[in-house]
Amino acid sequence: MSGWFYSPDSSPPWPLIVMAHGFSATKEMVIDRYADVFDEAGLAVLLFDHRGFGTSGGKPRQQIDPWVQG
Repeated sequence: MSGWFYSPDSSPPWPLIVMAHGFSATKEMVIDRYADVFDEAGLAVLLFDHRGFGTSGGKPRQQIDPWVQG
């Protein structure tokens, strides 16, 4: 799994939001803007690519399987 962690400027502990784009999109495709907004509001964010998409590992690549990704 590949992802980005956003941490607010305040001292921890922080509330955490875990985010991923719907199925075939990747973390670089607009959703990072939402993570920025949450981060600026004082929330930590873990933003990741689903298995087989973007920079996350796994094979087969770019295959949507709702049972695995759900």
